[in-house]
Amino acid sequence: MFFLLELAVLFIRTELETAEDIDSLISAEIPDPAVDPELFEIIKSCMIHGPCGILNPNSPCIKDGKCTKKFPKEFNPHTVAIFNGYPRYRRVDNGRIVNIKGNQVDNRWVVPYNPWLSKKYQAHINVEACMTIKSVKYLYKYIYKGHDCANVVINEQVNHDEINTFLNCRYVSAPEALWRIFEYSLSDMSHNIIRLQVHLPDNQMIYFVEGEEQAALDRAAQRDTHLTAWFKLNVENEQARHYPYVEIPYHFVFDSKHCKWKVRQRGSNKVIDRMYKVSPIGEIFYLRMLLLHVRGAVSFEDLPTVNGTVFNTFREACSQLGLLQDDAEWRNTLTEAAATRLPNQIRQLFSIILTFCEPDDPLNLWNAFKDFMMEDYIHHSMPPIIAKQAALRQIESIINQNGKTLADVNLPTLDEFLDYVPQNEEEDVQVLINEANRVRPLLNDNQRQIADAILSALSEQPNNENKQPRLFFMDGPAGCGKTFTYNYLIAETSSRHIITATAAWTGIAATLLKKGCTLHGLFKLPVPILENSTCNVTPNSIHGKFLRQVSLYLLDEASMIPKHALNAIDKLLQDVCNNKFPFGGKVILMGGDFRQILPVVKRGQPADIVEACIKCSQHWQYVQRFSLTENMRVQAEEEEFSQWLLKLGSGTLPLKADGSFRGCIEIPEQCLLGENESLVDKIFGVAEEDDYAKRAILTPNNVDSLAINEEVLDRLPGD
Repeated sequence: MFFLLELAVLFIRTELETAEDIDSLISAEIPDPAVDPELFEIIKSCMIHGPCGILNPNSPCIKDGKCTKKFPKEFNPHTVAIFNGYPRYRRVDNGRIVNIKGNQVDNRWVVPYNPWLSKKYQAHINVEACMTIKSVKYLYKYIYKGHDCANVVINEQVNHDEINTFLNCRYVSAPEALWRIFEYSLSDMSHNIIRLQVHLPDNQMIYFVEGEEQAALDRAAQRDTHLTAWFKLNVENEQARHYPYVEIPYHFVFDSKHCKWKVRQRGSNKVIDRMYKVSPIGEIFYLRMLLLHVRGAVSFEDLPTVNGTVFNTFREACSQLGLLQDDAEWRNTLTEAAATRLPNQIRQLFSIILTFCEPDDPLNLWNAFKDFMMEDYIHHSMPPIIAKQAALRQIESIINQNGKTLADVNLPTLDEFLDYVPQNEEEDVQVLINEANRVRPLLNDNQRQIADAILSALSEQPNNENKQPRLFFMDGPAGCGKTFTYNYLIAETSSRHIITATAAWTGIAATLLKKGCTLHGLFKLPVPILENSTCNVTPNSIHGKFLRQVSLYLLDEASMIPKHALNAIDKLLQDVCNNKFPFGGKVILMGGDFRQILPVVKRGQPADIVEACIKCSQHWQYVQRFSLTENMRVQAEEEEFSQWLLKLGSGTLPLKADGSFRGCIEIPEQCLLGENESLVDKIFGVAEEDDYAKRAILTPNNVDSLAINEEVLDRLPGD
């Protein structure tokens, strides 16, 4: 058994502002063995991650098939400083490799390090650039999070008392035990931190032993708190009246034995004071606000006195002093919280302010502090648009408990489409690369031709010289691999950091696509869709920015899309992208089968339905068409029926030439029920109850659907 010591250190260096500053201290590359062989050996033995992933799927850092540390990183010719996260360190593809556990690894696997520290200690020392003061909050939380604990339940009998048999065990490793045995210091403080008490009259905190409550009350009545002692100090010391409550510790020292403030003799430059934070609900919050500004108060009654007038509440006094105008105090409250609190706590505080404090301009406060509220989501590599959505979602869940919505407080509303996007993970690039590499050899020639055409179009930007079609249609009957092709393109483009949006005209079809949604959800199509309809998305909205970032749109069941919907999508993308090319210059792959269901036209005749198809749209002339003809799902015994369906959809089956069925097709005998047979019996008769959900009868009319449902439900047991 061995143990690893872990040390977290924060070095303060104000000059670390540019990529050159970072490169002067931190490297993420394998050293040149010819220039510094000693450093080369240290980095090789101590600073190479894993390897993991496909090189070692059983590595401890692998979770759900992905490296939790996001290795291997990408090659990067230059360091890029990122304000709200870790920099992307320089990792040049210079061909330098080392052999680790039988695997060849390059600069993508190097953990960032400082050459001087690595050579001095010859150990694993990860050095990162802290680009913002926000990181200090996480470091503080990490150091003081406490020890790892194991919860152990000892069962001596089957029916046991959980409370009596529950044992909270703390495991202490050998290095920590040694440290504590020698009584080494666990922490050190350079400054004296004074936390000033805040309480309403006779509402101070009292600690007592059970059964001795009255004695504790009597003692508290004889002792002053920081606050009440300040009142007395202002009566006795004229100099103290020049300072507000929060500045007193710089000039006076609190004598805890006698519970009074005394003049400070030394050490004023080693003091940091803080007032206890309070929830922005009720009078105590406004009391705290007054303590930040009022000087020389001698009692609680003196605090709410303004120009000789004693106000009934602290809030009224704050208002009279102008402390509640223009949301200045809420801005100060959030500024203070942003310096010390975690994003989740800031979101909760902001929600309380929205619910109980009625700020004048909530949107302005949101815009000023949203980066702090989104910080944890951004830290986990969530795209800013999704991070914003996630933060707003939590805020709305809190204010909803008090009957308010985001619209009520003039905050951006949630985008329903973005609910389809995972909130807490970024797909590992290597996993996507592996998936694309696995699927590509399985594509048939027609599928590969479509994929190559799409990827080629994505590699070029539209311009006046390059007017190649960027609209594509993939035609194919059911089972020919349209969905398989879509999902390959999703994996391939995502591995290349190309943003792809997937949608289908129906919700059921959308569930077959990775991150799929309906076209109404993706493009905010109106209902009904008319010739001059437009989508309800503005260029500067959250959703407008998302649509602008998307490079490839995959639209399934396109045979059902009305041409007016396609026109509305074209106008929308041109608007949000500020680009007059068709569909804003985006690459769009549509797929479907015109042999199946066409657009629904209310009380429409066949000619009306055909006229509503996208084939009759002005855009169809620009569409590059591909066909999938090889059915990947049909079994050998079903080949004949599959061919019959294709002929039916293509209109090539022979028609009856005379009689009452003139102009009709003939249904194969095996598809017909006998006179005494029931369709419900045929489909559900021998099925177990658990299999009912796997069977369905399709009918075009609601009246038939209701009758069939009633008959099927009557077969189920129960009331």
